[in-house]
Amino acid sequence: MLNYDYYNPVNIVFGKDQYKNLKTLIPKNSRVMITYGGGSIKENGIYNHVLNALESFDVIEFGGI
Repeated sequence: MLNYDYYNPVNIVFGKDQYKNLKTLIPKNSRVMITYGGGSIKENGIYNHVLNALESFDVIEFGGI
């Protein structure tokens, strides 16, 4: 077995309009991965809100989970 260290800091915010706080929760110059399931995130509009809130970050998407 290989030796390794795994560090995974996670901060989950939940509730109405919490996407507005994303910029304050993420360190500057960070890379951000957005994970989501099907299409409902795009249908209900939260997808666009989150991408707009993260416009100053390097964002990677992983959808279809």
